[in-house]
Amino acid sequence: MTKAMVASHEDLFVERNEVRCDACGGSLAADDAEPEAGYGLQGQGLYLWARGDEVRFERAPLCASCAAAIGMTALARWEIEEEEG
Repeated sequence: MTKAMVASHEDLFVERNEVRCDACGGSLAADDAEPEAGYGLQGQGLYLWARGDEVRFERAPLCASCAAAIGMTALARWEIEEEEG
């Protein structure tokens, strides 16, 4: 069964006090409730925006499992690059 969801542009402007993972959208407060479950440490990503001479950095919160998955993927890709020369 496929679930459909409909939203309007008004949802873009709703202020939320809850911090969510930038990768999966999961609540980071839920990770704090069960520190023994999962990988244990929340992570943080960093976006780099460059246009002309202007450079901007934006930090993005990540849940523990997304932070671990992104980190391991980056390490695996780095290893592939090293092997290829």
